[in-house]
Amino acid sequence: MTQLNGLLRFVQVLPQSSIDGKFLLRDLPGSGKRIDILCRGLAACFDWGPSTWPKSQLELTAVIGNEIILTFHHSREDHAKGEPQWGSIIKDAMKGNLSDSITIKHSSLHSFIAELLASAGSQLWVLEEDGMSISSCIGNDRASQSSFIVGDHRGFDSGTKRVIDNCNIPSVSLGAASYLSSHCIAAVISEFERMIE
Repeated sequence: MTQLNGLLRFVQVLPQSSIDGKFLLRDLPGSGKRIDILCRGLAACFDWGPSTWPKSQLELTAVIGNEIILTFHHSREDHAKGEPQWGSIIKDAMKGNLSDSITIKHSSLHSFIAELLASAGSQLWVLEEDGMSISSCIGNDRASQSSFIVGDHRGFDSGTKRVIDNCNIPSVSLGAASYLSSHCIAAVISEFERMIE
């Protein structure tokens, strides 16, 4: 197997989701204002999505309500399975009970994207159906940080689209069909895994 040096990052934009952690674990879509989308994205990133890609080289950052940036790294101690377990970890993090595998800060999508674009060796794309084929864009560059922006169940709201357009972020596509963001995350991981086979 080829040595891997890069970080594969997903940026989940959730403009309407709960930012206070006051949601019911039995009602993540309703009381959490679709925080269940993040729970499924985390499961795809750290549980059922990766086959050969090292989980230590995966990261998922959630931009919630354009106010809170929650970043998740793989941790053996915090390894959750299923939406309620991930929901519990998110709820604790929003209340300030953080583990070593989660960071939280107050910032905006624009500021976070600006940080990514300023990082040396960092590549950033947005996943959209009408973008260029992902396989033709990512090439075989395993040394860089590769980040992919995914939306919620509605795609991207007008504010997010403005930020993406203003920052000139290129769009890549997994095909013409529309997928759940969790499936997009798993599919991107698979694309990167194929590069090392």
